[in-house]
Amino acid sequence: MQNHAGRRSAPLRRFGPPSTGPTAHQGPGAASRATLVCFPSAGAGATGFAPWRRLLPEWLDLYGHVGPGREERGRETPLSSVEELVDDVLPDVLALPDPLVLVGHSFGAALAYALTHRLTLAGRPPMRLVVLAAVAPGATALEPPKNDHEIELLWNQLGANSAGLSRPGFREWLFPVLRADFTAQAAYRPARSSYITTPVTVMYGDEDQVVTAEEAAIWRTLCSGPFEVVPVPGGHFFPQAERAATTGALVRALER
Repeated sequence: MQNHAGRRSAPLRRFGPPSTGPTAHQGPGAASRATLVCFPSAGAGATGFAPWRRLLPEWLDLYGHVGPGREERGRETPLSSVEELVDDVLPDVLALPDPLVLVGHSFGAALAYALTHRLTLAGRPPMRLVVLAAVAPGATALEPPKNDHEIELLWNQLGANSAGLSRPGFREWLFPVLRADFTAQAAYRPARSSYITTPVTVMYGDEDQVVTAEEAAIWRTLCSGPFEVVPVPGGHFFPQAERAATTGALVRALER
């Protein structure tokens, strides 16, 4: 996908330089490094992961996904299928150094899961997949929103900040991206052959009314490798509201 000027903007944004604060250390093994690629919730971009940089150890290189239609790719048409989004970002992920760790928040977890399968087929399986506040794809029948009113209902149901909805131009910018992401999420059904052996950590917010501990555990049916479910304080948007708890749990999962 290209913007109006005919140029394709990069789908990944790097956040650096790595932290040199008190949380920095060598990680699991001498001179170990890993590449952390994070996929945001529906309608969001890479910016939500920027504050993680100061909380993560220096051995993790941090990247955030910028999908078409948001942030520096705002002029591009949003993609409304998981497969198209994977095709869009796969070459850039393949260009990153191993080992890879994929992190997906809510809708972003479906994208990270599908990308894990594609990377495995390419001979580059990630070291770990980390799922944040996400329903397992295909486990529950989802219907894409029919109109802006249904988009707003979903937005509020997830506990997102609705203050901006009354700002001039905000809906016109956000709702096409949300509609595309919700449509992609509703349509995505992993094939049996896409079940993965990559280790999986699923985190859920202990106050999340949408993704409960029981919902989080359903991810077990989509993978056959090492698997764990980890509670984190907060609601559906704990990756942004409880950053220290989230990044701390993530680092512990990688160090185990």
